[in-house]
Amino acid sequence: MINVWSFGGGTQSTAIAALVIQGRLPKPEFAIIADTGRETRTTWDYLEKVTGPALLAFGIQLHRVSANDFGYNGMGLFNRSDTLLIPAFTSLGEDGGKLSGYCSRWWKSDVAENYLSRAHGITRSKFCSWIGYGKDEQIRWARCMRGDDYKAGRIRLPLVIDVPLSRHECQKLIESMGWPVPAPKSRCWMCPNQSDSEWRSLPRDEFQKAVQLEKEIQRTDPHAWLHKSMIPLSDVDFTQPDDLFNRPCDSGNCFL
Repeated sequence: MINVWSFGGGTQSTAIAALVIQGRLPKPEFAIIADTGRETRTTWDYLEKVTGPALLAFGIQLHRVSANDFGYNGMGLFNRSDTLLIPAFTSLGEDGGKLSGYCSRWWKSDVAENYLSRAHGITRSKFCSWIGYGKDEQIRWARCMRGDDYKAGRIRLPLVIDVPLSRHECQKLIESMGWPVPAPKSRCWMCPNQSDSEWRSLPRDEFQKAVQLEKEIQRTDPHAWLHKSMIPLSDVDFTQPDDLFNRPCDSGNCFL
């Protein structure tokens, strides 16, 4: 089984990089980061300055794979049945709600799988995908362990099984390498799962792109919103303290 590391660009992925370099995890045959075309600039800055050079010096090429080239519908926001792919908030119904998120699969895991198949002839049955859930993310890794891919040996959880580490322990490991801890979290600039502090941290140009993207989404679904307040993103008061409502998507590989 070929080891394929699904690199997310965040704290857990950086900790896995440290463990590989330290020899505490084996060197994977492939390391892939899917480029959705909408990641925050800080994600790529950290990769180019810290993780990328460190891995390359260790003999690991991190493949940056474009969702536009290897996604099923490129970076389109809706699938063919006009289902919105991101976990936006909806004002439909008496109290509104939250839509399901499909973006991690469409723009990340499927992109990596298509790349391996088309560019290298490696089908899903031939590789084991490394996913960087930490040991403290029990809901995520427990769900993963119940799936057929995990049971068939096609998923590996290095920070749960091989070297169990919590997010805090990952941060300590990164610091022990002399690297800065990735901050803020790796994510897309329009992600509805961002906290208000993460929205505030976006550079003005990325925030404005999110404002325009929301308008684009609403041409197809006028009830969809990028912020839990369900008002135009440009009108949101981001000065309020963060609450516990928004959590990283627990169905995919974002924020890792």
